[in-house]
Amino acid sequence: MRIACVALGIYVLAACSSSQALAPTVSQAPALGAARAATGDLLYAGVRHNIEVYAFPTGTFQERFVTKGYVNGMCSDADGNVFVAAAAGKSSQPETGYLEEYAHGGRAPIASLDVPKDQAPVACSSDPITGNLAVTLENSHNYTPSVAIYAKASGAPTVYTSNALGANPQAGYDDDGNLLATSGGNVAAELLKGKTSFATIELAQTLGGVGHVQWDGKYFALQSFDATRHNGEKIFERIYRITISGSTGKVVGKTTFDDWPENDPGQSWIDAATIVATPLSEIVFWQYPAGGKPTKIVHSHDRVKAVTVSAAQ
Repeated sequence: MRIACVALGIYVLAACSSSQALAPTVSQAPALGAARAATGDLLYAGVRHNIEVYAFPTGTFQERFVTKGYVNGMCSDADGNVFVAAAAGKSSQPETGYLEEYAHGGRAPIASLDVPKDQAPVACSSDPITGNLAVTLENSHNYTPSVAIYAKASGAPTVYTSNALGANPQAGYDDDGNLLATSGGNVAAELLKGKTSFATIELAQTLGGVGHVQWDGKYFALQSFDATRHNGEKIFERIYRITISGSTGKVVGKTTFDDWPENDPGQSWIDAATIVATPLSEIVFWQYPAGGKPTKIVHSHDRVKAVTVSAAQ
């Protein structure tokens, strides 16, 4: 069995206001299963240069605090630590981004990681076997993609490249320590545990731009849209479940959702039978893999970019 901790993002270099708003409001449809409500799990959401924290799975607002940069992506590890991939906070700053680590429930970073010069972090994923942290990158000048892996989420990274990757690369670990990376289309790249280079994976179905990669406990789950329908009509995000055999990836299932628009989809997070996504300025809960109608909607004060669940220990 495999599990991935992934978060996605697109590099944005912007100055953002630090104004504080009232706590977000929650509108709730049929209730989620509340078996884990008392465990202390937390939902972290990246909202421009703020982090909003909610109880999970209730969606109850806890607090908001400011980060020094613009949040592009987020992920969490097996210990509940949260990693924030961010662009520089001001246009006058160097174009290199950075990563910060927060302890479960903490509002001040406990560690910071540098990314290679001129690189912008897009998304991240924690290997549950080794604690290694994979960070997808784009060159801030020519958008060349790469993947940086930090051993035990510390120190200087080892950087990997693959011709199968394009703009806005996403990557996720399974719970055997294998890493799948893709930007969409009909190719992906896989870095098997213990290997030192990516192998190209041919996808049997062409996907739209992939906005998120994670492991749902059984399959790689790719947040994407149907590329064949992207001709001006209103397009919605889907989750495509992928199996890999040798050098071939096959779609074995698809989850559809009510009103998750592709034009500003944000990023999603699968936690057992719940998936949380961040379209526009909302944080929306659905049952997974059922999809369909939302079970809960949290209205944030601004555009939500990234989300992750931090498990209490």
